[in-house]
Order: sequence, then C-alpha cells, then structure tokens
Amino acid sequence: MSTETQKQDGSNQHRYVHALNELDDVNIRRIRPLIPPQILMEDLPLTEAAAATIVRGRKEAAAIINGTDDRLLVVVGPCSIHHPAAALEYADALKEYADTAADELCIVMRVYFEKPRTTVGWKGLINDPDLNGNFAINKGLRKARTLLLDIAQRGLPAGCELLDTISPQYIGDLISWGAIGARTTESQVHRELASGMSVPIGFKNGTDGNVRIAIDAIKSAQSPHSFLSVTKQGLSAIVETQGNTLCHVILRGGADGPNYSEKHVDEYSAKLASAGVNARVMVDCSHGNSCKDFRKQPLVADSIAHQLSACESGTRISGVMIESNLVEGSQTIPADGDLSKLVYGKSVTDACVNWDDTVAILDDLRDAVRNRRRRAACEGAADFEAKFKTLVVKLDVVEHEETWQQIDDALKNLTQLVKAGATKLDTFAPSMKQVAKHVNGAISSERTRLSATALGLVEEMSRQMETRFHPVNEMVFQTVLKICARANKVFVTRGVSCLTTVITYSHASEQAPHVCRAATTDANKTMRASAAKLLMSMVSCCTVPELAPHMAVVEKAIASGVVDANPDARTTSRQTYEIFVKRFADRVDQFHAGLSATAKKYLKIADKPAAGALAGSGNNGNGNGNAGVSRFAAFRQQRLPLRDRMAPGAKRQDSAGAASDSSASSASGAGGQQRLKPVRPAPVRRDVKAGPIPVRPATSAIVATAAVPPVPLKLGDASQQQQQQQQQESQQQQQQQQQQAPTPPPQSQEPPASAPPSVQPSEPQTQTQTQTQPPSLGNSKAGSLDSVLLSPRGGKPALARLFGDDQGSDSERKSVASDSEAKKTPLPPLPADSARASASESGASTRAPSPSPQQLDDTGSATQSGDESAATAGRDRPGNAGMGGRAKRAEAGTKGKAANGKGLSFSSLSGAAGHAQRPQSRSTVASRVEEALRARPPRPDAAAAAEPRRMTLRSDA
Repeated sequence: MSTETQKQDGSNQHRYVHALNELDDVNIRRIRPLIPPQILMEDLPLTEAAAATIVRGRKEAAAIINGTDDRLLVVVGPCSIHHPAAALEYADALKEYADTAADELCIVMRVYFEKPRTTVGWKGLINDPDLNGNFAINKGLRKARTLLLDIAQRGLPAGCELLDTISPQYIGDLISWGAIGARTTESQVHRELASGMSVPIGFKNGTDGNVRIAIDAIKSAQSPHSFLSVTKQGLSAIVETQGNTLCHVILRGGADGPNYSEKHVDEYSAKLASAGVNARVMVDCSHGNSCKDFRKQPLVADSIAHQLSACESGTRISGVMIESNLVEGSQTIPADGDLSKLVYGKSVTDACVNWDDTVAILDDLRDAVRNRRRRAACEGAADFEAKFKTLVVKLDVVEHEETWQQIDDALKNLTQLVKAGATKLDTFAPSMKQVAKHVNGAISSERTRLSATALGLVEEMSRQMETRFHPVNEMVFQTVLKICARANKVFVTRGVSCLTTVITYSHASEQAPHVCRAATTDANKTMRASAAKLLMSMVSCCTVPELAPHMAVVEKAIASGVVDANPDARTTSRQTYEIFVKRFADRVDQFHAGLSATAKKYLKIADKPAAGALAGSGNNGNGNGNAGVSRFAAFRQQRLPLRDRMAPGAKRQDSAGAASDSSASSASGAGGQQRLKPVRPAPVRRDVKAGPIPVRPATSAIVATAAVPPVPLKLGDASQQQQQQQQQESQQQQQQQQQQAPTPPPQSQEPPASAPPSVQPSEPQTQTQTQTQPPSLGNSKAGSLDSVLLSPRGGKPALARLFGDDQGSDSERKSVASDSEAKKTPLPPLPADSARASASESGASTRAPSPSPQQLDDTGSATQSGDESAATAGRDRPGNAGMGGRAKRAEAGTKGKAANGKGLSFSSLSGAAGHAQRPQSRSTVASRVEEALRARPPRPDAAAAAEPRRMTLRSDA
C-alpha cells in the first residue's frame, strides 16, 4: 500500500471517529466509576438492633396512616444533613423525648441527604459531602449509610426524601418512611420508584398548591410498573413492581397560600375519598404553609392541635412534618470553602426552629392527641349510648362514592370506642347487633380501604373481649370467611389475618364446622387454602375440651387437605397434622386407620405388616410373585429394557402364546425375584395384496435355504480400513449380545414363494411338512440377501431369516455352494406381482444385476456363495428378462443402500457390474438389513432349539 493511500485511510478513520464523537456524549465531560450498592452494604451491614428499629418504625407508620393506630406520626428534624456529628447529637436528644411521648406520638427523624433545587445550589450530602463542589458521590453514599446506621442503632426510625432514583438501592433498607418532593411528585420515574419501595411514601402537593397531582401520583404508585433501574450489584435491569398501598398526601401549601386549615383538610380529604385513595393527610408546618418563615411553624402546629382536639377534621389528620435543628435559622456555605465559619447545628438550606421550640410544639401535639382520645372515649354506659346513636346514624346509609368515607369515619370512631373500654359494658354486645348489617356490608365492600377499616374493628373487638367475643363472632365470622375466596390477594390476606386474630384471642371453636366444610368441599382452591390455615390456628389455639365435639369433622378436614389439589392446602394440612399428633396423641391411631393410601403416602405413614405375611414371596392372583402388587405394576417391574427387547436374539412371544416353559420355570424357581418377560403381541403388517402368493412348482415339500451369515459387504469404493472397522464393530456387537441378550430360539423358515432365481434351495428335508402346519423356522438356514430383500409386500418380514441359526457344518455349507453351482435345472421365473412389489418398494426402475454377497468361512476368509453362479446363470434364462430382471436390479440397489445408506455400487462378482446406479433414499427395509448385517446373532442352545416355532409363512397357493 502506498504512503498516499495510507494517509487517506487514516484521514477517513479520523473523520469517522470525530463524527461518532459528535453523535454521542457530546456534553459529557467526565465519567467516573460508582461503587455498587451490594459492596457498600457489605462494608456497612445492617445490625439486628438497627433492623428491629426500622421494622418497628415501618409498622407503626403504616398503622397510623391507615387509621388503625390513633397516635400522630411526627416527622421532625433538620431540613438537610450537612454535618453528621451535629445530626447524631440531634438524634440523641430526639430519641430521649420520643421515649417519653411514645403513647401519643410516633416520632421519625427527618434525615434528608438530597435537596432538589429550583435553579442551582448545594445538592445534599450524598452529591457533595465536602461542600466544595467536588461531588465525591462514593464518599457521600458511605457517609449517608453510616449516619442512618448510627441513628437506627440508637432506636430512632428515620425518614428520607427520595430524589435520585438510584440512591435508594444504597440506603433504602435503613429508612422507615419516605417522601416525594413537590418538584418530583408529577415525575413518572418517581411514581414508579414509589411503587416499588418497601416503606410508606408521602407525596407532596405541587409548588403551586395543586393537590390533584399528588392524588394522581398515589393512584399511579399503587399500581404495578415496569421500568429501568439497577440491581444491588450495580447492573442495569428491568424492575417489575406490584404497587405500594401505603401512600398518602402531604399538604405543604403553595403559591396560592397555606392549605392546613380545617376547611382545606375536609376538602382534600373528600377529594381523596372520591378518588378511592387514603383520605387521611399529613400537614407540613414549613414551606408554603409557613410562607417560608420558620417562625410561623409553631402557628401551623397550633392550628393542627386545635383540629385534633375539637374538630371532626382532626380524625383525618394522620401526621405532621416539622423542620427543626439544634440552632434556629439558616446559614450559607462560605464562598471561600472555609467550613470552620459554619455555625454548629445550624441549617445550610431552609431555616429551622430550634430545639426548645421543637419540644414545645411536640408537647402541644401530645395534648391534642390526648384530647382526641378523650373526645372519642367512653366514660360510662350513658356516654356510650349517646355516642353510639350518633355512629348508627352515620352508618345507616347506602354505600356509594359520596358516602363511603362517612361510613369509614364512623367505623373508625367505633374502633376508638372499643379501645376506650366500651367492650367492658354489658350493653356493648346487644348494641353491636344493631350495626351488624352495616359492619358486614363494609367487610364485603369492594373498596379495600373500607373493608380494611371494618376488619380492623373486628380484630380490635376480639382483642378486647377475648372469650366474651362469641356473641359478636356469630355475626361477622362467616362474612369474613367469604372474602377469603376472592381473587384479590389483598382481601384474602386481610381476611385470613383477621380470622387468625379472632381465633387466637377468642378460640372460636364453635366455628370449626364452617371452617372444616370450607376446607373440604369448597370448589374454590383459594378458599380451601385459607380454610386450611384457619384450621391449623384452631388446632393450635383451642383446648382439647373445646375441640372435642368437633374432632370428627376436624380429622376429616385434615385427611382431605393432605391430598388436596392445591399445593398450599396440602402443605398447611401436613403442618396441621403434625400439631394434631402432638396435641391429640390418643386419637392418632384411630385417625391413621381411616386414612387412604394416598394420604398415608403424603403424611409418610408406614403401614404395619400383617401377621404371617411373607416379604417378597407369595402370589396375589395377578400372575406375579409380588403380593399386593397390581398386574400393571408387576408388568412394569418385569418388562425388559428397550435395548434387550430390540436385540436380534431376544425371545419374543406371539399374540396368542404365553411364555415358554423353560422361561416360566426359571422365573418361578427364583421365587419371583427374576424379572419375567412381558407378553406382547407380535406386530401385524397390513396386507397390500389379497389372495395367495404363487410358489415354486418344483416340489410340494417345504425346503430350507442356506443361511447367509450377516457379514460386511465389499463396496466398490470402500477402502480396506473401512472393511476392517466394520468387522471389528461386528465382533464387538456379537460379544455384547452374547452377554446381554437371552438365547434366541432356533427358527425355521421356508423360502418365499417369490424368491428370485439367484436363491438356490438346499437339499430337501427328510420330513415333508404339510401346508396346514407351518414349518419350524428355528433349524433352517436363512436365505441369501436376495430372498431377504425381495420378500413380497404383505407377507411376514423376511428379515427374520437373518436371526436364525447359522451353525451348519462346514460340509453342509460347502455342499450347498457346490449344489448351487452345479444346478442345471432352470428355476421358474419370478412372479410378476412379486417382482413388481419388490421393484416398487426399492423405488428403482433400472438397476444393475444383483451381485452376490460374500460369506466368511470358519477361518474368516471370504468365499463366494453359490448364489453368485445362480445369479449369473439366471440372467440368461428365458423369462428372466422381464420383471425378474428388474427385480434383481432393484435387489442390487437395495443391497448397496443397506451397506452404507448411500447408493454405492458393489463390486461385481458376475461380470455385469458396469451398470450405473443412482443414489437411493433410505427405507425401513434397508435400515433393518443394515442392522442385521452388522450384528451376528448368538448361537442357540439345544433347549432353545426345541421351542415352538413362532414365525410362519403364507401357505402355498
């Protein structure tokens, strides 16, 4: 290549690379590696104490958001974390206060590491941990995880804002609550992220005060999503979520003013209820509600406390957010980067109230919660009656979009009365009968929130009343049991959980027949699995006297459950059986006696052996020696492997016969331990031509033909090495068959009526056999390859001749060859119909004359068969130029195909090998011939030679 050409190619390549650079990563300045989440989690693992704190915080926050816990959720802490040491000092002080206020407040520390900016600014500890713009994100992630671990280790739950969609993989296991900010609530990727989070998530209304985007965000986050993300190992992946039902709205105010007043709370709660989402809200005391003035945060908190104490809207407020720090106000990061100028414990983002003001706000909220409880409390029978009548009026409405929230609020107020001690009054149970219809309607509602509130009421009543819950349980138990059969897993899980709580506290043994009936006869598999779980709870919790009247149906349900089609029901029933064996040991034997064989198998129960039973012997009347084994099972145990059944020397049984006497005696003599051969009918070939086949008119006696041992054929274009390899394979197969296959019975076979002239008969047998009884095929010599291939269509397979006995003496074989050569009498021509059938089966219209195969003598040398001279002489006989000649040419083509599956020509022994052959497709006959030529059958013994003959030829016409 010239220098000029090289320069041109280099210039073209440079332009190509430059074009690529202009297409991708144009504005990317630098790419640095990021530590995988799993590595960081292994470096900073979660401790047991921290995990307990996180789980407790998540459960308490979820209960308060759903309304089952009457405390107030308070998320309080710095606007953002920039100094981990100051954050830990604040956490210590907050933890100390949280322990004293645990009865009224559930306190979660606000630990925000990421800050969304309207334009630009410091983005938080994770993005810029050194506050100098170097963006050491790996260092920031490590600092953030370390701080969260330290806070959780102190026993204080933490909450974070989810700004980046990847950072939750690093810290998501350490938080108990999360928030989506006002600038990202409308973002699709953040809604998808919230749908996969394992914590309750709060969506703030927009910066303009629009609450509708938060409602839409909740509905989106509650739905399943599929989106792009990364795994814990840092690999790109497609994440599929099932939706997060623990989402709520945070009212933070907006450009149009605050939205924390009683009017705003009632209005937005109604909108949330109409949308079918959580109608309880959290109020942010900062941001738009305080008009970005931290000094107004106490005013907002005071309004919330008033609503909690005296207003109906207070029942719809679930939580409060407060921005607080050690020192009030805020500060900016020094432009020169000197961080020593920063005030310790003071925010560098939004201004916060100081710690003293924080304590005062929390005290006011605690008093408000106490007042709300006092307002809902029952101070006596008269007070209960007055409050209950008010609730009945609210419950006595038809459920629809505008009234279901009213019903939900009434049920929650009734739950508060139950917690306040109303169940201790004698009038409680009769009063509940008045609202039983409304409670059951709420339980059966398709609205998951309303149903959850009603189920929570049932659970709370069972906890408070315990064994006194039986009168109320009769009203609601079966209604709750019905929702356990729904397709919605949320309803099923809640229903099973509710009834499990009822059974645990009140035992509810009187409901055992209903549960057992559902576990055994219900067509719904979900109902059967749910009922099996409830039955296990009854067997575990109820006392023996309580279950004694119902033990019959309980045992029947267990026996039915272990063989249920539903795998969940089977697993639960086996666990119930284990508990039953331990608690009801005196009924175990009686229970085992009534089990089916399948149930015993699943439960791994071994039957006790009967007295006098003999192991491994005896006859069960099924024809086998294994007592208690069915005929089909015995047949499967005795059947031969496939390779033994397909061996050429394997014994076979015809359709009407049974096993030979020798086989039967050997099998029975072994006491049933030896595997017997199955009785299989012989395959029946469909006759193509009807009517008798013409036979050779030379003699009426059946004559036997000389056996042609299966030897490898000499191919015209095959090398000596291939012939030696075929001989070695043949010898190896002979040895394997002699070791594995049983001794084949001697077979005798008459020559086919349509045998070509190339097949010379041997000396006639001394005993002439009649045509009514077919001759034996065991002692006769198989015909040559010509007779094997040219068996007429519709007759028995001529391949059976190759499986016969080839043990003729040397003198016999030589006499057969000499007689074939000296034969002068011309044989009759091949019948036209047989020749046509053979020619059509081979698919050839013009073939070379049939060459004779070579035979091996006892020393292994190749000798010419007598068929060669017969084939040569038969070519010139009258009558052989027509169909007989075509049949012989077709025969030669079939032999070539049988040798190697291709249309290779054999070496001509008759001097007429010059005819061209075209390639032929492999047929069934050729493939069987190939198998027969590669394997020489073992020599039969004298006992096998006396076996009855099984193969017959068609009678002479």
